[in-house]
Amino acid sequence: MELELRQETVRGWESVCRATLEQEETAEMIVPDACPDIWQVLDGEARLLLQRKEPQDGKGEFSGLLKTTILYQPEGEQGLRAMEVTLPFSASPELTQLTRRSMLHVIPRVLSVDVHLLNPRKVLVRVGYCLDIEGFEPQARSLTSLVEEPERYGIRQKTGELRSFQTVYAQEKAFTYQDTVVLPAGRPDAVELLRTRAQCTCTEARVIGSKLVFKGEAMLQLLCRGEDGALFTGEFHLPYSQIMDAGEDSEEGMCSMDLLFTDVKCTPVEEDRRSFQVELAVQAQAVLRREVTVPILTDLYSTAYEVQPEEVTCPVLHLLGQGEEQESVREVVGTQGLPGNLLDVQARLGRTGQSQEGEDQMLTQEVELVVLYDTEEGLASARQKVVVQHRLSGQSGGKAVFSTELLREPTAAPAGEGVEVSFPLAFRWMVLEKEEAPVIGRVTLGEKRELGARQPSVILRAVHPGEDLWTVAKAYLTTDSDIVEASGLTSGEIFPGQMLLIPRKSS
Repeated sequence: MELELRQETVRGWESVCRATLEQEETAEMIVPDACPDIWQVLDGEARLLLQRKEPQDGKGEFSGLLKTTILYQPEGEQGLRAMEVTLPFSASPELTQLTRRSMLHVIPRVLSVDVHLLNPRKVLVRVGYCLDIEGFEPQARSLTSLVEEPERYGIRQKTGELRSFQTVYAQEKAFTYQDTVVLPAGRPDAVELLRTRAQCTCTEARVIGSKLVFKGEAMLQLLCRGEDGALFTGEFHLPYSQIMDAGEDSEEGMCSMDLLFTDVKCTPVEEDRRSFQVELAVQAQAVLRREVTVPILTDLYSTAYEVQPEEVTCPVLHLLGQGEEQESVREVVGTQGLPGNLLDVQARLGRTGQSQEGEDQMLTQEVELVVLYDTEEGLASARQKVVVQHRLSGQSGGKAVFSTELLREPTAAPAGEGVEVSFPLAFRWMVLEKEEAPVIGRVTLGEKRELGARQPSVILRAVHPGEDLWTVAKAYLTTDSDIVEASGLTSGEIFPGQMLLIPRKSS
């Protein structure tokens, strides 16, 4: 027969898959009739708007838009013009461990934007991008903590604790931000809005009761053309504060928040060359982790019956380390000749990677630097890719999970025949180690045990190295209290070589 066991239910979310999907979209774009012919393409910049992410059984489904802004010099005109190309994308990667109940968190990145001039009225646009995907599955595991009515069957049981750094919460919330921004004093009137750049960051996230409160800011940068044809930028910092449900049993833990745009709109206000109507649609993806402690049954035996415990395994995560550190980057981007006025600079985050170097882990972030400047011959642009490294010393025992963030927009200054670009890049990381811990799943009760007539009722023997009172009592199917009493011990502590009197149970 099976013994009745008390169960502890542990609820949470398990990370069942991590994958990076890389794709490329290509399209030909004909210059609109209202725009002049293209003489030279200076830059292309894309924004990935992920508008759909759905888990299916064994796969994920994703779709959205790649909105690409092309900056170019027109034929026979001074200054700069812009046009926008929208490339739809979709993907259905195989993710075998996903189900329809899963929660998908995604970090999208644009890896490359290439614009080739086919003729003055047509361009070829190619955008490479990736989706860093993590799938979470809700879990409810029952772990044995005790045997019910142990005295009835002479059960002796040993309990302990199972500690695991667990994902207790994985949720998301969509919200929108609407506002009207006005160019600051000192900036000229904007004849044309050429390009909009947006970034959303979370500066604080914490659990209060059953709610997760998070706040931060959206950084909006506008590239505009003034009445004299000169380019200028306007920067705006738009604070936000949001609340999302965190569940009834939520407690403070380590919260990570990823924010992605599903739409970005910035529209000049009619008859006002200094004001813009802004609408941002954001998807907040929250993951809350903390150490969870669960009482478990670690060992048992019976002084009266044969028992057969069956072990099962339970996945356990250990947090080996965590931190946030900053890398200060300075890089010279080569230009064609001496650069004049610097009109725009950007650091575009691309691929991430990690590798093992001895006892250390090396985290890497690819960054593409793009500089727009003028020369005596006219406007020009330059770009260069760099790899920023961050070393985790002495973190060789697990797997690093990390994210990066530009702490501020990059600054630039002429440096000979080049432009020196500098920016701070934050690495946020944690190192996790996964193991399969054996736990008792069920216990079968066998036949009643009888003490043979030729077996002694009391045994005298020395304690072996590594033994404790529980180990000795289990070996002779007696109790630790009986050994303490028979041996005249004052405590349950024993040491190698110590002589013990071990009474054996008759039934």
